Amino acid sequence: MNLRTMVLVALIFSQLAAGCAPSEDIIAIDGQENGQAVQLAGMMAGRFAEQGDIAIYDFRAKLPSMGEGQWLYYQRDRGKRDAGDTREAYRQRVLQLVNRPDGKVAQITWSLKEPAGYAVAPNDPVLLASLTRDALVPTLEPGCQQIWVLESGTWRGRVDPAQCTIFSKRRNQRIAIGSETRLTKSTLQEAERGFDLDGKQLWGTAPGAFSTMQRVNAD
Repeated sequence: MNLRTMVLVALIFSQLAAGCAPSEDIIAIDGQENGQAVQLAGMMAGRFAEQGDIAIYDFRAKLPSMGEGQWLYYQRDRGKRDAGDTREAYRQRVLQLVNRPDGKVAQITWSLKEPAGYAVAPNDPVLLASLTRDALVPTLEPGCQQIWVLESGTWRGRVDPAQCTIFSKRRNQRIAIGSETRLTKSTLQEAERGFDLDGKQLWGTAPGAFSTMQRVNAD
């Protein structure tokens, strides 16, 4: 068995153990310690903010390896801009970035089994360092990986709603999920949308629109 075959077999078994179906979207390039995933992780790490009546704070930090690719902790907080207001964590994930043979990067998203225990992680490096694979569960179904490509200095990520469907408990039906992300050295732009299976938009950002966050220093 050659090196490439060994890597592919190991990756497939790691996905099965985590409860995910193997997907060609997450096949890695064997022996590639550096590459697009490393560059994307470096650009993604940091803090971003969107100011408004309700301010949004976005934190992403590199984690020790938990398997193939690059790993980051991701948390989004929100809070009123009034003095003394306490921020509230409303989204906490772990992102796994894996090089693909076509030069793109697949982002696999993981959820925390006990997210409340990590709500202070953006200000607690020791807590972040203690995070392990055992604390994670898969977030989305196969087909929902975000695929990233670097174009003229801008990273562009996309979840294809034609490939990503989930069961919505709120709507009691399967719906399609789509997202677009643009990441530069200074900005993070996002659009998230949900559709019924006939393609009608149910919620999310208006067509062609993005929310924009600016990179900020730690506060």
